[in-house]
Amino acid sequence: MPDGSDSFDLVILGGGNGGYSAAFRAVKLGLSVAMVERDKVGGTCLHRGCIPTKALLHAADLVDEIKSSGEFGIITQEPQVDWGKVLDFKESVVGRMYKGLSGLVKRNKIELVEGEGRLTDAQTITVKTADGERSLTGTKGVLLAPGSYPRDLPFMPADGDRVHNSNHALSATDVPSSVVIVGGNYIGLEFASVYRSLGAEVQVVEMLPKIAPAEDDDVSEALHKLLQRRGIKFHLGVSVSGATTTDSGVNVEIEKDGNKETLSADRMFVAIGRAARTDGIGLEEAGVKTDRGYITVDSSFRTSVEDVYAIGDAVHVTDSDTPHPQLAHTAFAEGQKAAERIAGQNPAAVDYRNIPHVIYCQPEVAAVGLTEQKAKDLGMEVETKRYPFSANARALMLGGGQGFVKTVAEKEGAIVGVHIVGPRASDLITEAQLVTSWEAYPSELAELMHPHPTLSEAIGETFLELADKPLHG
Repeated sequence: MPDGSDSFDLVILGGGNGGYSAAFRAVKLGLSVAMVERDKVGGTCLHRGCIPTKALLHAADLVDEIKSSGEFGIITQEPQVDWGKVLDFKESVVGRMYKGLSGLVKRNKIELVEGEGRLTDAQTITVKTADGERSLTGTKGVLLAPGSYPRDLPFMPADGDRVHNSNHALSATDVPSSVVIVGGNYIGLEFASVYRSLGAEVQVVEMLPKIAPAEDDDVSEALHKLLQRRGIKFHLGVSVSGATTTDSGVNVEIEKDGNKETLSADRMFVAIGRAARTDGIGLEEAGVKTDRGYITVDSSFRTSVEDVYAIGDAVHVTDSDTPHPQLAHTAFAEGQKAAERIAGQNPAAVDYRNIPHVIYCQPEVAAVGLTEQKAKDLGMEVETKRYPFSANARALMLGGGQGFVKTVAEKEGAIVGVHIVGPRASDLITEAQLVTSWEAYPSELAELMHPHPTLSEAIGETFLELADKPLHG
């Protein structure tokens, strides 16, 4: 242990969602906490991810609403987009959240150390600060929460000019007139939605045979059709074999079954996932095991080194049968439970199967639990019910009634999955999480009432149908 080190009960490397949630919980449990952050508290989610992206999505949705206002009898002029003011709006949201979060860190008396941190032994994080080097000792534990960063195409790294990733797109000085998006999962689809709403010609390239590959097949198919209606073009089941930039844009070469095609656009946006930010933080020297760059942990978030824990985007949970989701609310839950574990408690494991997730494109997608196919793969005999938003009064009031709710249940058993594509799906999915987490039966849920007229009735209608008590089905 280095001489003159600062001693705390818990030292956390990373001040993103996982790190600061662990810090807050640890303080509530009576622990002294130091938190090391190389950038700003809030991490990727607050500054380069969830929050600024959704602010842009809201602005883009407003453009669509104004354009369609004539359908509601509200006559307006064609909306004009001031991109600079859109960015100002985004920054105002981020700024207010950052100010509030910074205040909470101070109020909780967390020692925030700004600089590059590195694990130097099982109890010590050494930090290069603006004033020199400082060593922090965690007498009860060290928690690693380094987060993640956007992956690059190996032959065409994002440069912030013609080739963007999500970081670049959030501060770009303009909206491209046309864009090729590589990656048809949530990040790619959300930016495809933004760009299309703001007038860009959008093409999405996806290696797998469907967009939103983690979603239920029916949801992916419906989303594909609805986004196509918006004018977004898709190239599915193809690989990107090369790309070149020119003075006027970018040429992207795609290949399928030996046939090549070149897509040209003003800009290429790369959304092929996020990699763990684990290089250079001392893992190998300290003996912390990794798997393809991810820190391996058990469901208690223990690493291979005693008293060293890890959470968030950078971990692989070895004793979970469900892929680890890189989601802000996953990191929140892991941070709280890791802090409880370090404080000597015995919290329940995170239920990764029942973590809700959302794609905030237009229309939205939200889901929790098992897809129909996954349930069948696990040997379940299942039945499903779908209820369309076109039959829901509230959805029609909001314009169009696109999409549906699909609920998956074991035959004569509990509900195991709920999948939504349609208006405000993000606000509806929490009820579904309660249902799948508590293994509720349709017969029990049929006794509950949903206020009328609301979007939530669409979920309730699937419960009624599964209980053989359809109302409007």
